[in-house]
Amino acid sequence: MEFSKARRILIDGSMARGGGGYTYLVNIVPRLAALAPESKFRVLVRTDRLAKALAGVPNVEVLALPPVGLFDRFRFLHTQVPRLAEEWRADLYFSVGEYSPIRMPCPVVAAFRNPNVFTKMNQGWPLYQKFRLAALRALSWLSAKRADRIMFVSQDSADWIGDEMGLDQNARVVVHHGIDAEGWRPETPGPRRDGVILSVSSVYRYKNYVRLIEAYADLVRRRPETPDLVIVGDDQDPVYQKEMVAAREAVGDVAECIHLVGEVAYERVKEYYHSASLFVFPSYLETFGHPLLEAMACDVPVVAADIGVFREIAGDAALYADPYKVDSLATAMEEGLTSNEHRSVMVERGRKCVEHFSWDRSTTRLLGVFRELIEVKAPVAEPSRIGAGDPRRIRQVAVAASLATTTGAIRRQG
Repeated sequence: MEFSKARRILIDGSMARGGGGYTYLVNIVPRLAALAPESKFRVLVRTDRLAKALAGVPNVEVLALPPVGLFDRFRFLHTQVPRLAEEWRADLYFSVGEYSPIRMPCPVVAAFRNPNVFTKMNQGWPLYQKFRLAALRALSWLSAKRADRIMFVSQDSADWIGDEMGLDQNARVVVHHGIDAEGWRPETPGPRRDGVILSVSSVYRYKNYVRLIEAYADLVRRRPETPDLVIVGDDQDPVYQKEMVAAREAVGDVAECIHLVGEVAYERVKEYYHSASLFVFPSYLETFGHPLLEAMACDVPVVAADIGVFREIAGDAALYADPYKVDSLATAMEEGLTSNEHRSVMVERGRKCVEHFSWDRSTTRLLGVFRELIEVKAPVAEPSRIGAGDPRRIRQVAVAASLATTTGAIRRQG
């Protein structure tokens, strides 16, 4: 997918800190640059790790911004980003997060990937976090009204988030994540018998790790020979992290078999998959679930929560369990560990499944969306519109950002 002439694409990754945002940017940006070699890409980031990972990519300029608080991030978004786009003469702005400026001199694509912002599910958040998420939801609503396209990473999330936000169907585009399957393959193919039970994902309460710990303890009491449980992921929810630690301590002697590893460099994550006999993804709320692809690419049998998006991604290549029932998770894990027939079938199906998900396919689809907006859609807005805006919407942004900052301060003080 090539543009008819060289284009300038401004990619805003300034809201990404780690986890899925990091994974997405380090995979998609180099491929965008490779598939559109005549174009220029400018990427905004706020972490040294991202800046280093993207440094040296041809026709990509990385602008490393200083780390700042939430209010300053949104102030930069709505005041400085439009000016950057205008001065650089950007042809399109792509926000990797749920937030984009109210006024821009070019077409806007925003990626809605964080389910926490949009769900009305009661997850037992502390009061400050409920206020913070309400503020972020208001800001994302303004982005949805301004953006020319909203990118979703699954049809499932396009349906439920799009409906929640009242988005027109024509404004929704689905661009699945991908994976470089060959880069994840183990040296020895096939399922492993002597590895650990693994789960990988950033720690949020919807990842359902407390229930996984309880299910694992239940399984160990039935089958003492059950391998250790290893949970890998950066801490994005300190309150829930404490609940995980408490759940581990509550299982008595089994606790020594449960390892809460914390954050691991992206380049090292595959080492954990290659040492696993079973992968478990108990999350009850996701927009995609990239670790599913990583596990299947590594020939690891998968047990997944029985939710729509996991069915969309893994199909018949996983065993499914009710994420709200400890015994259901324990039973599925036991079957995934002990049934040689199921294990071999799941590995074979997993290999076929990941063939449908590649970063090249994802990038080509994304470039198609860019091309449609730049070359087919209406001409770009006049620069004089920058900052004009609807005063009511500007006030909404200010109030929401202020509220989000206030709740963040409450969290730090607490």
